[in-house]
Amino acid sequence: MQLFVRVVQEGSFSATARALGVMPSSVSRQITQLESELGARLLNRTTRKQSLTESGEIYFQHARRIVADLEEARLAVSRLTGAPSGSLHITVEADFALAFIAPILPDFLERYPEVQVRLFMSAGMMDLLDSGIDLAIRIGQLDDSSLIARKIATSRSLVCASPAYLKRYGTPTHPAELETHSCLSFRTQPGKNYWHFKLPGGSLEVPISGRLNANSLVFLRDAALATQGIVMIPIWIIRDELKHGHLVPLLEDFPLIPPSTPIHAVFMHNRHLAPKVRVFVDFLAERMEKL
Repeated sequence: MQLFVRVVQEGSFSATARALGVMPSSVSRQITQLESELGARLLNRTTRKQSLTESGEIYFQHARRIVADLEEARLAVSRLTGAPSGSLHITVEADFALAFIAPILPDFLERYPEVQVRLFMSAGMMDLLDSGIDLAIRIGQLDDSSLIARKIATSRSLVCASPAYLKRYGTPTHPAELETHSCLSFRTQPGKNYWHFKLPGGSLEVPISGRLNANSLVFLRDAALATQGIVMIPIWIIRDELKHGHLVPLLEDFPLIPPSTPIHAVFMHNRHLAPKVRVFVDFLAERMEKL
């Protein structure tokens, strides 16, 4: 039953086998045995994809709840008797994972040797329940949901450019001057983009334009370093560049609107939060205090 739930969540026998460190034939054999015992086909399988049959969908809904109850029972005991252990499945935006999670992960693994981390880097939001994810790190305002969220940090952004760009095109001293500059935009959709600034006694909405748009902060950072334009970007991804003067802050007398963005750890509602999840969230909050 647990294996069947895992197969559905992973999306294929081969992916499940890789996750568990077994042969795909072993996974297939056990699922076939389960179908034989139930007297019903649970999965439609082809060489390219798999999908649940009607019987499989019904069985999956029941099996998922039973497996979750078993896990909760195990957690209730492990909180009293054991150290954090097991496979911790985390989803996080790729830029944040590379810039912040990757450097601190070795320290976490050394502190908790019985925990194995499986990191999913994605630009979108994965469904925690259907994908078997234990924890999501999400940047920005959260939608209402049945999930539990803990704010662990605040992300602040600034406007900056390389010294070479400013030497060539001039340094803006007022947000309105950005309209005449090449601005690197975090977007891929067509249409106008705006940066918002707080002014004495009000605010200003500045339409910005440029020849380069992308949905990757790493890409935009590197483009700014290559003198391609002015960028508005979170401080946590350019700390070294600011420290060494490779990027220069601009318009610091005009605060951005909004001034900051929350970062949350999001996990499933559970009466007994898994120790592996709890210690990782605590570890992140500890390391993010100076973010």
